[in-house]
Amino acid sequence: MKPIERISMYLQFRNISPHSFERKIKLSNGYYAKQLRNKGSVGSDILIKIHEHYSELNMLWVLTGEGNMIDESRANSIMQAEEFTFKYEVENIKLQNLQEDVAQLNTALKDKEKIISLYEFMLNQPSGSTITQQPSPNSL
Repeated sequence: MKPIERISMYLQFRNISPHSFERKIKLSNGYYAKQLRNKGSVGSDILIKIHEHYSELNMLWVLTGEGNMIDESRANSIMQAEEFTFKYEVENIKLQNLQEDVAQLNTALKDKEKIISLYEFMLNQPSGSTITQQPSPNSL
């Protein structure tokens, strides 16, 4: 079995479409399918790109067929990183929501403080007096 066929097995195992694979490692459209169809060889530059983007894939297995398809130590690290990223994004959304809530509460608090100030002003007015507008200097 050739490396291109083992790469195909990995893509099927991970349910990755050929187009997505080509896009991710920046291959020309249809390159992978052509290589697979002709059982062509995979160059070292492409193997390096595959290793960079699919680091859980055991490159020794790709080249020789020896060992496991998935490098478990890398797979665990990747899963931990993905889990951390997911938790970070969830917590970041929660934080943004809390910041929006605080902003709304601050606005409501300022409004209530204004209302209280108006009531205090009205209570401190002598009884029977009305609030009159001062004449402007231009009207004199």
